[in-house]
Amino acid sequence: MPGPAVERFLATVHPLLRDADPALSRLGERHELVAVFGDLEARTRRSLWNMQVSVGAAFAHRTRPLNASSRARGIEERMIHDRTQAARLPLVTTYDPHLRVGSVSTQLMVLDERYAVLPGAPGTDDTWSAFGTADPDLVALARAAFLETWEAAVPWSEAGLRPPLPQRRFDVAMLLVDGRSDREIAGELGISARTVSLEVRAVIDWLGARSRSHAVAMLVGAA
Repeated sequence: MPGPAVERFLATVHPLLRDADPALSRLGERHELVAVFGDLEARTRRSLWNMQVSVGAAFAHRTRPLNASSRARGIEERMIHDRTQAARLPLVTTYDPHLRVGSVSTQLMVLDERYAVLPGAPGTDDTWSAFGTADPDLVALARAAFLETWEAAVPWSEAGLRPPLPQRRFDVAMLLVDGRSDREIAGELGISARTVSLEVRAVIDWLGARSRSHAVAMLVGAA
């Protein structure tokens, strides 16, 4: 159940979204979101707070360079994933090694505590679009909703999630998801086929998978 700050935020923004209030600007639709988030990341100067109900493996992988850019620039990151959804995505801790997990009722980003990004109202044509606002009152509500969720969440290590993969093993896992053979992975990463075979076995063991194909299904959250 959402807390009171989250409830206040949603009760305020949903009518504004449905009425196309000018305080909320459409940033883009679902297929445009990686580019939208890239622009937002470049504009962020101090902090990026992000809470997600669910994130697919493909989308998380596509936005990984944005996370790397923020970390290289020293941006304060706070990430919260919904506990149930995070448990279905084994690589979630590799994407966000410092994430917290808890009960997340809505997608929400707060940038530099001065700009908020949120999804369209549920059950409308805009459900999968992103909207942004710099309205001080709405940003204050978004900030309170995020902090309430953050305080109630726990570090991933306390939620029983798998630890992050080392970089090379993660690279192998991503190429596994792409359907690459051991020889192709070896060529891509510049390592021996034997090393690839060992890394693939380590990924399968890390997941507790029955086979290579089962491991791929688990990596994308389909098993």
